[in-house]
Amino acid sequence: MTKPARPTRPARSLPIISLRLAIGLVATCLWMASAAARDADIVIADFEGEDYGAWTVTGTAFGPGPARGTLPQQMNVSGFEGKGLVNSYFGGDNATGTLTSPPFAIERNHINFLVGGGKHPGQTCVNLLVDGQVVRTATGPNDRPGGTERLEWYSWDVTDLRGRQAIFQIVDQQQGGWGHINVDQIVQSDRAREVGPASRELRVTHRYLHLPVKNGASLVRMTVTVEGTIVDEFDIELAPDEPDFWVFLDLERYQQQQATIDVARLATDSQ
Repeated sequence: MTKPARPTRPARSLPIISLRLAIGLVATCLWMASAAARDADIVIADFEGEDYGAWTVTGTAFGPGPARGTLPQQMNVSGFEGKGLVNSYFGGDNATGTLTSPPFAIERNHINFLVGGGKHPGQTCVNLLVDGQVVRTATGPNDRPGGTERLEWYSWDVTDLRGRQAIFQIVDQQQGGWGHINVDQIVQSDRAREVGPASRELRVTHRYLHLPVKNGASLVRMTVTVEGTIVDEFDIELAPDEPDFWVFLDLERYQQQQATIDVARLATDSQ
């Protein structure tokens, strides 16, 4: 006698509400990933290669490719990112030339870059060109003996130029003192990165105020004001990130008073 066949159970399926929830979560994740990709920074150039790639070089100031920091007979160059940067001191201050990018589309609200070297408008400068016309320009900070070769962040607001084709040009047409320019990390972003004045208010509740110092950082003027009176003012190599060491101010006489710390120049992303 044969055994009767067991009835087969229907395959279980996800409840409709769970399936809809799963689909919704996947769609949300895809949308978030797409939004993040749309808003991500766009690197125009980081100068980490052996040569300048598709960029056009004229003259001799920029050498055969990105520098790996300080060039012979140059003060210490700092503040650049990675291993390479544009440094038009190749051949000294009397060498001249230009370095010009291929055209690119402006897709973010800001173009941020690191810049240092000579302050000679139109001569040692970086330019943004649209339809062959200079629409933005910037220079390094130095136009007299002394100074520093440190690169600092600079930002152009290009909101009005979104969707346009542009060219980034680095110019060195200056001979003599500070006749060169340093540039690195050119990035499109919806967030500005630049250097400007900064201030912090605090009530003095401890004796010492500790300040971070970085060897080779740009000297900045720091002012300490207590209850409306300037009590200290000095230049300091203020560390923008991890310090090499700390120094301190003795504020014992100002306990429980309101103090303001002002810095003449500080990067927006300084730690």
